[in-house]
Amino acid sequence: MDDPAPALRAYVAEKAFSRACGGFAAAALSWVLFFNIGDGISAAALLAKWLVLFVAEVTAGYFLAALCALYLDFSRVKASPAETFCLLGTAGWINGLLITMALISAAWPELRLGVLAPVGMLLMWGLKLGYLSRGLVRLYQVTASKAVGAWLCTLVPLAAVAVLAGVFAFWMLALLF
Repeated sequence: MDDPAPALRAYVAEKAFSRACGGFAAAALSWVLFFNIGDGISAAALLAKWLVLFVAEVTAGYFLAALCALYLDFSRVKASPAETFCLLGTAGWINGLLITMALISAAWPELRLGVLAPVGMLLMWGLKLGYLSRGLVRLYQVTASKAVGAWLCTLVPLAAVAVLAGVFAFWMLALLF
């Protein structure tokens, strides 16, 4: 607690896949509960959604960790994708805030807290970005701006896919008329 940097370095040096997957499993469960609390879904449907989201979380974790490490490597920082994956896995526990928000809004439906769901998600993503950036600063002794840039660089391929999908959709509409 007094000095988290050595504890974080020791954690990621283990490259414990199981611990990272625990964080991804918690994140997947948080998403499922956030979007399905109060809907009355069956246990089998809940488990199926959780498994699909868990696989998606781990897959996205691999992709994001590799891109972040690639960015740092191009910045002349010796970074490991496995260590970055473990750090990303620990950030999955932050998604627990979504469960809290969903439980509060389900307990008091007359308050209509469901309209604040986007604010809760933005808060959670902001906390995650702060945690992950601070983790990179502690692990690799980079500047805070380089750490934030490394995580935001992972969004570039997603933006490229969105632009290509938009171009494709525009092209398809042009063919219709």
